[in-house]
Amino acid sequence: MIRIQHVFFTLLACFLLGCSAEQTEEENILSSDLNKSIAEKILTKTNAIRKSEGLDNLIQDEEMDALATYHSENMVVYDFFSHKDHQGKSPSERADDREFSWSSIAENIAYVPWASNVSSCGDTRTAEAIATCVVEGWKNSPGHFANMIGDYKELGVGVAFTQDSIAYFTQVLRNR
Repeated sequence: MIRIQHVFFTLLACFLLGCSAEQTEEENILSSDLNKSIAEKILTKTNAIRKSEGLDNLIQDEEMDALATYHSENMVVYDFFSHKDHQGKSPSERADDREFSWSSIAENIAYVPWASNVSSCGDTRTAEAIATCVVEGWKNSPGHFANMIGDYKELGVGVAFTQDSIAYFTQVLRNR
C-alpha cells in the first residue's frame, strides 16, 4: 500500500512540478516492482488451480517471462490484443525467433484496467486484486483454463501497462 501511495504522490508531483530524470527512473523501478509482484501472484494463483486439479506446479522460467513480457509490451506499444503479434507471429514463432526450446507451447492473454470498479472484479488497484481478476477470468474461460491445467512444466508471465492504466497480461506455458 505504501508503494502505491508513493507512486500516486510521485505522479502528482510530476504533474504539478514537472518530472526530473531521477523521478522518471524511480517511477520505472516502482512500475517494474509492481509488474513483478503481479506476475508472481499470477504464477501462485495458477499453481493453486493446478493443485486443486491434482497437477504439479508450473516452474517459473525467465526465458518464458521475457517472451511473455515482450508480447504484453508489444500489445501496449502497437495497440492490439491478439495471440498474433503486430508482425503476424504466433507464440511459437516468437519462441523460435528467440531460439527457445519447446516441444509444446500455449499462451493466455488478457487485459484489465487498474480501476476502482471493474466488472466482475471490483477494485483492481492492488497487485493481489488485479492478479486475482485476470486468473479468475482465465479460469472461467474453457480455452484458457485448458492451457492452465494442460501438460506443461514451465510458465512465464508478462505484464505491461498503458499510459491510461490498462494492464495487458501474457502467460506462456511450455514443455521442453
